Amino acid sequence: MSGGRRSGSRNSRRNGTDGERAEATEAYRRSVARLQHTAYRNLRQTIAYATIFVAVVATWMILIGQATPASFPWYAASVLGGVLGLATYAVREPRPRRYVLAAAVVLAVVGVTGIFLVD
Repeated sequence: MSGGRRSGSRNSRRNGTDGERAEATEAYRRSVARLQHTAYRNLRQTIAYATIFVAVVATWMILIGQATPASFPWYAASVLGGVLGLATYAVREPRPRRYVLAAAVVLAVVGVTGIFLVD
């Protein structure tokens, strides 16, 4: 009666040429790669910020005299983890940056765990 296309039918799908499909596929792959790169960069920055925050808090605790001789090495490990978290911004190659960030996380976690166990 109406003669128009039905919205759910397979016949309404536009059949493009092979070149158009290849171009659309390549555009899709580029957008997915861009999204993955951005997601990794955001995750890396968030982890680096967390280690830097732990270092700032540990430094503050040292400055106000909260650190005892037994807990000082743990505070120092937390501060060193934050320094390495900050160093991730200076490292430009992806693989070494990942190693520096992993070392920062390990030192921050070890430091915070040690602080809680000693106190």
